Amino acid sequence: MRANQKMNGLLTDLRPHEPVLSAETERLFAGGFVEERGCVLLKSQAHNLAWTRMADLGDETGIECFINHVHINSLPEALELARRLRSALADGFAGQFAVIVSFDGRGATVRFHRLRAGQVWLSDNLEEYPEGIAVLDSI
Repeated sequence: MRANQKMNGLLTDLRPHEPVLSAETERLFAGGFVEERGCVLLKSQAHNLAWTRMADLGDETGIECFINHVHINSLPEALELARRLRSALADGFAGQFAVIVSFDGRGATVRFHRLRAGQVWLSDNLEEYPEGIAVLDSI
């Protein structure tokens, strides 16, 4: 896992916990994935593709990050969702994926995208971001 200093500090302060997803987050994840228009999407969110235009989001990576973003109230739950997504994506699809967790002190966002040549979502320098950022790469 790659993380900026802010996220590393947050991770250091976390207490051990039982990895649990809320019922709502579990439903989002349990629905699985679909592959449409060259994008891997959470099935529960794929309906948003109908009104999403490539021209607005730049490329497939932009579409995936836009559609596959989930707001989570707690950092521990966000990290657990990220771990499960990384595992499920590695088991279910060819290629590598990045699962991104951001936390601003009030809430977290988890999103993912397939790694593609010439397409990026995050800067390589995670220190550029004011919020805590962690990236879990699938292998």
